[in-house]
Amino acid sequence: MLKIRKPQNAYDTLGLPRSATTGQVRARYRHLVRGHKRELAPAALLEDDRFRRWTNAYLILLSPERREYDRRLRVNRGREQPPDLVPDLPEGRRLLLQAEAAFLQRKFNEAINLGRAAVKLEGRSAEGFALLGDILREQGRYPNALTMYNYAIQFEPGNRLYWQRLEEVTALRDGRALPKRFRSDLRMPLHRPLWAWLVAAVAFAGVEIGLLALRGNWGPIGFLNLPVNFIYAGLGAGFLLGVVLAATSLIGPFDDELLWYQVAGVGAEMIPIGVFIALPGIVFFWAAPLFYLVIALLDEHWSASVAVCLAVCGAIALGGAALLPGDSIRWAQLLGGNVAFFGFMCGWLTGSIRRRVFEH
Repeated sequence: MLKIRKPQNAYDTLGLPRSATTGQVRARYRHLVRGHKRELAPAALLEDDRFRRWTNAYLILLSPERREYDRRLRVNRGREQPPDLVPDLPEGRRLLLQAEAAFLQRKFNEAINLGRAAVKLEGRSAEGFALLGDILREQGRYPNALTMYNYAIQFEPGNRLYWQRLEEVTALRDGRALPKRFRSDLRMPLHRPLWAWLVAAVAFAGVEIGLLALRGNWGPIGFLNLPVNFIYAGLGAGFLLGVVLAATSLIGPFDDELLWYQVAGVGAEMIPIGVFIALPGIVFFWAAPLFYLVIALLDEHWSASVAVCLAVCGAIALGGAALLPGDSIRWAQLLGGNVAFFGFMCGWLTGSIRRRVFEH
């Protein structure tokens, strides 16, 4: 059994970075619950230790108390287990959690009954009506789902997610294409101001000019059968681009993307995603995209920042290799990515130092 480290706070418990949005928290919780002990009845799940820990983390990260919880995290250096909130929940809220678990495990009849009981107790529960809409939509009962979403919007008119679901189920009922999602509901780590893109463009141009300047002057063969100056150029180019992309926030913080995001269900309490990226990337770069693709599919999470990292390092390796003479081209194509990747990791870490680990 591989043991990296045990969860020390709500983010660790769900396997999320400190910068996780409410949408990411909800999606991650649903992913964990979906495959967990399907043989248990929804009511029995609340007595299951792991499900209960997930639920407590989920509740604290979606509550107005999250800001105060983050403050305590900073004070306690990341060690702050969420309180056990389940015993103090109103009965309607408990039923709603059970209904959501039943829905995620595709026990639709139980989910409908529990959801209706929760709404009856809670009264003006926008979340309860939205959940009933989700269940009915999954069953293909679109007119009924529309009614539920309308109730949810009536009780919480400012929730854009409910409006989005209403538009989607209307399109499904009418046989039309689904509407585009609201821009604010999508996570867009590359959506940055013009100045950030200009700085990145200057850095990329500098790398290209530097590689062209070395053409015909690569020096003797050194480590990994690569010319010495090619190694220095790859390290330097990777480091520069890592620093610039991290410092301008065109990619996320190093710790959020590679250290704090945890992979669940692969034989460990908590495994940082960086284990599946950094180790293969340094040993043999071209294995890293394959490793990451498998993990992203299994864990239902992908990072645009990691994708940019892999693409940039691959481009440095192949672009530099194209300028090399003779047999060096093959070795540079094969192993040049290792060099650029190591430099990029160092630059990414350096460019992220200015950010606070627990800051949103």
